[in-house]
Amino acid sequence: MDAPENSSSTDATPSSKKSLRSWFRRNNGAKKNADHDQHNTKPLPYWQLFRYASRTDLLMIALSVIAAIAHGSLLPILTVLFGRVIDEFDDLINVPQSSDQFGFADNVSDEIKNTTNLFLIVSFVAFALSFVQLFFSLAAANNIGNNLRRRFFNNLVAQDCDFYDDHQAGSLTHIVINDINLIQAGVGDKLATAIQYMSTFFIGIVIGFIYGWRLTLVVLAVTPLLVIAGSVFGNASAEATGDGLGAYGRAGAVASEVLGLIRTVTAFGGQQDEAKRYESALDSAYRSAVKAAVSQGLGLGTSMLLILSTYGLAFWYGSTLVKDGKMSAGDVLLVFFSITLGASSLGTAGPAFKSFTVARAAAPRVFEIIDRSSPIDPTSEDGVIPTEPARGHIRFEHVHFNYRKRIVEDGQSHLVLNNFSLDIPVGTSEAFCGKSGSGKSTVARLIQRFYDPLQGRITLDGTDLRELNVQWLRSQIGVVSQMPSLFMLSIKENIALGAGLDFVKDASGKLVAKRKEVTDEQIINAAKMANAHSFISKLPEGYNTMLGERGAMLSGGQKQRVCIARALVRDPKLLVLDESTASLDTASERLVQDALDKAAAGRTTITIAHRLSTIRNADNISCLQNGNVVERGPHDELVRHENGFYRNLIELQRIEKAKFEEEKKHYEDDEALPVPLTSVSVSQTKDSTTKVIEGVEEEEANGPDLDKKLFRRTLRFNSSEWPFMAFGTLGAILAGVIWPLASISLVELIEIMIGDVDSSDVRFWALSFVVLGLMAFVGNVCQHAVLGVSGEKLTRKLRKLAFRSLLRQDIGYFDLKENSLGALTTRLSSDAGAVKGLTGDLFGIGMNLLGSLLTGLIIAFANCWRVTLVVLAIIPGIALGGYFEMQASAGIDSGAKKDFAKANTLAAEAVDNIGTVRSLGIEDYFIGRYDNNINATILAKSRKALFTGLAYGFSEFCQFIIWYATFKAGGDFVEKRYCTFQEMLLSSMAILFAAITLGNVSIFAPDVAASKLGATQIYRLIDRTSQIDPTNPDGERRDSVEGDVSAEKVHFEYPRRPDVPVLRGLSLDIENGKTLAIVGTSGHGKSTIISLIERFYNIREGKICIDGHDIEQSNVQDLRSHIGIVSQEPELFNRSVFDNIAYGASHEDGTPISMSDVVEAAKLANAHEFITQLPQGYDTMVGPRGDAISGGQRQRVAIARSLIRKPAVLLLDEATSALDSASEGVVQEALDRAASERTTIVVAHRLSTIRNASKIVVVRKGRVIESGTHDVLLRRNGAYAELVRHQLTDV
Repeated sequence: MDAPENSSSTDATPSSKKSLRSWFRRNNGAKKNADHDQHNTKPLPYWQLFRYASRTDLLMIALSVIAAIAHGSLLPILTVLFGRVIDEFDDLINVPQSSDQFGFADNVSDEIKNTTNLFLIVSFVAFALSFVQLFFSLAAANNIGNNLRRRFFNNLVAQDCDFYDDHQAGSLTHIVINDINLIQAGVGDKLATAIQYMSTFFIGIVIGFIYGWRLTLVVLAVTPLLVIAGSVFGNASAEATGDGLGAYGRAGAVASEVLGLIRTVTAFGGQQDEAKRYESALDSAYRSAVKAAVSQGLGLGTSMLLILSTYGLAFWYGSTLVKDGKMSAGDVLLVFFSITLGASSLGTAGPAFKSFTVARAAAPRVFEIIDRSSPIDPTSEDGVIPTEPARGHIRFEHVHFNYRKRIVEDGQSHLVLNNFSLDIPVGTSEAFCGKSGSGKSTVARLIQRFYDPLQGRITLDGTDLRELNVQWLRSQIGVVSQMPSLFMLSIKENIALGAGLDFVKDASGKLVAKRKEVTDEQIINAAKMANAHSFISKLPEGYNTMLGERGAMLSGGQKQRVCIARALVRDPKLLVLDESTASLDTASERLVQDALDKAAAGRTTITIAHRLSTIRNADNISCLQNGNVVERGPHDELVRHENGFYRNLIELQRIEKAKFEEEKKHYEDDEALPVPLTSVSVSQTKDSTTKVIEGVEEEEANGPDLDKKLFRRTLRFNSSEWPFMAFGTLGAILAGVIWPLASISLVELIEIMIGDVDSSDVRFWALSFVVLGLMAFVGNVCQHAVLGVSGEKLTRKLRKLAFRSLLRQDIGYFDLKENSLGALTTRLSSDAGAVKGLTGDLFGIGMNLLGSLLTGLIIAFANCWRVTLVVLAIIPGIALGGYFEMQASAGIDSGAKKDFAKANTLAAEAVDNIGTVRSLGIEDYFIGRYDNNINATILAKSRKALFTGLAYGFSEFCQFIIWYATFKAGGDFVEKRYCTFQEMLLSSMAILFAAITLGNVSIFAPDVAASKLGATQIYRLIDRTSQIDPTNPDGERRDSVEGDVSAEKVHFEYPRRPDVPVLRGLSLDIENGKTLAIVGTSGHGKSTIISLIERFYNIREGKICIDGHDIEQSNVQDLRSHIGIVSQEPELFNRSVFDNIAYGASHEDGTPISMSDVVEAAKLANAHEFITQLPQGYDTMVGPRGDAISGGQRQRVAIARSLIRKPAVLLLDEATSALDSASEGVVQEALDRAASERTTIVVAHRLSTIRNASKIVVVRKGRVIESGTHDVLLRRNGAYAELVRHQLTDV
């Protein structure tokens, strides 16, 4: 993006006051920018989560809710049956133990048998209802989640450039990956679970009113307090959860940016700083999560204290009612059980309600983007669609424009285009030249309607661009941008994406877009025109060769040629070439330029170039300065303008051309020196790095879905939080023992009520419920708050370790397709968060269950061991049902997880390359692919819903059958005089309470499965050993480096393509303080040499040495600290200019970088002048990947970043390719000065920049075929001289 050049310069050295102000802006302004798209939003009302549910989804939810209500009513119904049994035994319980008691038992056994048969019927009903409840809730949630994903992604890619200028790509992909999952969890089985437990609670109250309204009213008197407590703590938890999600979004944005720029981070040793930046965002999220956990724990603890205290009051009052003859003991017990089971259900529903809170907090970020209407929507059908293709007449009429982010706080604007007017006739070629930041690329963006002018208008064939359909407009334009961007597809598919659209009439006569289909022949012809066919054909899989992220595995020149082929296959009416040949070698450039000249014939062509030789044949050349045209005309006319703008640019390039011609002429008459050729056999063995990477791929592809001993390992990771774990575990167990202990108080009170009521005994046992309430308060606070803190600490730790593991991986790891940006951010976001279930909420529920079962079994065995054994025989069925449910969920989820990972990777790729997506008009293509990936999960998710529903139904059946078995066997045991009714009753109630807890826990089996899957993925990432680990302290360290660099018979293949030799026995050397230039055509290994010196990869054979020391024996971080690099495609962070330049300084000692150091480096790179003219100077944010400034400005900031490092070895990979002629000359002079003090290795296509190099080597097919100085190589008249001849022009 172009920066304005029309404001006045500021002082070269800021005052101390300004420096302080700048520091404040850097440390606070950057934070504001990061927070912009994560602003605090209030959680949405729960019902709005179903805003985009279909009628079918709502129907399934309705069926699930109906089943959940009926399912929840079964326990209260059982209490009615249970009350009937108690009343049958009234006389028996009131009689002392004697033979008469057993005689009475004989008389009532038939009644008991009839009642127990009803228990059996209820058990089968429970199976059916629980299956319907879970199956339809999961199915509906899957559909709603998929619908949200589609709507979110569809609208995301439809947003305009201003939207993406304001949002970080990482935060957007975090929403796709994480937040929609949270919403799905909140509207699925957790909703049915909550409805089921609420049904148990409310129907229990109804039954209480029917059988004892006085007692029920006393119990309900505490309800307002429960509502107040739930509201206070619930709102606090929701707000904290929302803040935490926002903080996790910021952490996701950091991770996305860092992993997207991993080569820059690796080269400049920024791993530690980036880890701290990521961890800072995690710390903020952790604090919010702790608040949420504490709020939840206090809320549940307070509720249980109030509920149990109310039970004490109820039994005291109930005993009075029994004494007065207003209620029977059975009715008191019935009312108590109804409300008790309801209350315990509310407690068990805590995690479900928590998921509602999380979903409500996540929804605003998702719905905000789904609901946002894009001012310039490329997917909209609005706008005029001409019936004929565009002719290509472009006209700018008094256009004023500035990027929204450039408008300063006082509302004034440094305009990028200022009253800009220009007329480009049909079929003519218009070229733009000028300094970086003068507005050239802005013109190209406005023609494509990436932005709308602030004033004035732009027309195509007389129609205002704002009136045209955006999709149609962009389909008429072919674009080749300055920074080539390709997708993770085959080369053939990448070229085919440029085919564009046809607009045809549908059945109603309406014009609709249809993507053009191109033949293989058309693709090959386009590749030939772009001079790409030759290198593509030599690849092992030819046009079917799969590319990595952003076209990884191809050189810069090769990527550029594929992008040109992609533009040419469209056969557009308007062709926009923004530095389209900047990355090409001279031979390729000439061929491609000829092809572009031919392609431009008969169509309107807009060319932006710094190499004036590429635009000399344009019909008109417009020279831009300060956002306006200062000169315009054809080349022949402009060169005649004395002291004209264009002529001055020409003169700068003619100087080098004249020198080259003179030298060439001088040597043409000399005898040509022989051209040395080397022949090196290529070994077919693969290096250790390749083997390791292939081994990892094979392991991950064929390894088990779940690792073993996950829980034990998670406990080890959580070991430093053992005080939290201990208190949380004790709290969970304490909360679990409450209800079995309550059975003792309950039976004692029943016995007292049926017998002679002693008020002192009643008070004692009633007060015991208050004591149990206090225990429940402590237990719940410890379980949910303390274990919640422990779980969040674990999440934070795992995310930190996983991120640091990623930062220490070798670059080859990131080249692999499965390790795309989207896949890696998914692991950080979803997998690490899921692991905490093993030691957090789910662990607490497990400990709760353990405490309940053990206590219940002890009480049961102590009273009637026969009844206990009968019940124990059934309990494994409940556990088995939960196990089947978890296994089914885990197995199916692992498959669906892979499909979702593909969808997430695709979404991340589209967002990260949104500029290319817009230029090509392929939003529909990515929407279709994303939709297909989402659809691929439907079958697996449907199977999961079916199997988990069946398993849950079986588990519930076993839970209800316990009631049948208890009273069936218990009645027989009493009848046969094996135990008294009191013993049978206490034994049954203790173990029934424990069994209810077990049944309630089984609903969370899918969460356990998700936790184990997440743990497997995250631990595999943490365990991965890097072959080139910058954090490894091993290796040789040196205080100083002279800079002698040599390579001896180096053989190398990229890990992703081990069968394609890149370097084939390459040897070269350069002495310290000298300059080595590496030249040759694209794709023959020049940039690979730079990567190997940086030790991004390990070589297979041979060695590379600095000062005679093998770099593979050197400490990685120390090695890179002595090297500075400027890459062909400058990559900047979404931070201030100051921060980006300072990034190149040493990261080891933590010493702050002074403004004077940064300014000095900027001046060396010829960047200071344009920086001071930016709205906020050095504090100006450069946008994602530096998109807020022009390509030339990005390049100069990148050069300054390298120069501030003061390296012993300076690597320049096409360091001036994006600069205009004037800037290139100044920067080249600065680089020459910098090179005089250090060893410099230059990869260049512009041979004028390396003519003074101490040594020049020509690389072809991975070998050095010529070596010598510029003079020697010209005299030799070999490959180098041929390159020189290609570069000479008539300019």
